[in-house]
Amino acid sequence: MECVRCRRERAAYYKASSGEALCLRCFFRDVEERVLRTIREERMVAPGDHVAVAVSGGKDSLVLLHVMLRLWSRGRLPRDVRISAFSINEGQPYSCVVRMSRADYVRELCERHGVEYRVYTFEELFGVRAMDLFHGLWSRGEDIHACTVCGVLRRRAMNLLARRNGWTKVATGHNLDDEAQTVMMNVLMGNLDRLTWFGRYDDAEEKGLVPRIKPLRKVREEEIAVYAYYNGIPMMEQECPFVYTNPRYSLKFELARWERRMPTVKYNLYSFGRRIAERLGEAPAAYRRCRHCGEIAARDICKVCEIFQKAGYLDRYLQSITIYKH
Repeated sequence: MECVRCRRERAAYYKASSGEALCLRCFFRDVEERVLRTIREERMVAPGDHVAVAVSGGKDSLVLLHVMLRLWSRGRLPRDVRISAFSINEGQPYSCVVRMSRADYVRELCERHGVEYRVYTFEELFGVRAMDLFHGLWSRGEDIHACTVCGVLRRRAMNLLARRNGWTKVATGHNLDDEAQTVMMNVLMGNLDRLTWFGRYDDAEEKGLVPRIKPLRKVREEEIAVYAYYNGIPMMEQECPFVYTNPRYSLKFELARWERRMPTVKYNLYSFGRRIAERLGEAPAAYRRCRHCGEIAARDICKVCEIFQKAGYLDRYLQSITIYKH
């Protein structure tokens, strides 16, 4: 079967959502153009921005870095944009940085484009490792999932690092599957407040947050895996064992089953989330400042401080972040 777009090369990938059979060259172009279109339509990057790409070492973040550098080097991003890259080592045996199949790949890619890359750790940022927090929480009978600890603290780390390094945007490798799962989880949990902020970052600065952008949010995980494989981008070979008890893990496979019967289900969920956010976003959700650290919080104490407090490390955390205060 020939490619339906170029009509010259043999088709290698079937895009079920549009019914197109594409050759690899057209498939690569389709992914890259979709990322660029997302950046432009959602005004993710503006002239003069300093965009820091968060690299976990998984296929999503590596493809994001690869595509962003490709667009940047070809002058397809706004003028005067700077790009940096960083990774975060949470300090637990299954940290993404530890499981990265080829740690040298990121450094070599960044050096080739003249882009700064650095690895930060929870210990240097917060004064403790993730393993210390796991032990502190679970030894006290606190039922907080490991994924929650790492995820919540990574988001706080990104904001602190952005302030310190002058990053105006942080780009993460969240894909369409992640976005669809987020919408579905919030629907199942009846969490309208979280849906209000779905896909929004326009008011981040007024809250003292650095906008996190998701250029891959309209690209399916399968497409990212195919793109990575045929572009020689290394993929992780070991899964973090904590993920198996994360509710998102089973939902991921449930959505895959639905997708076989309804190829556009992930796009539909993403679009639904955006429309709900537009409707609900007209009424600003209430937020306040955490009484411990002063960061944005939905309650008197933010989720980060709550985790450190329950683990017995609040004082150490507050002392560690004093250098990041304005």
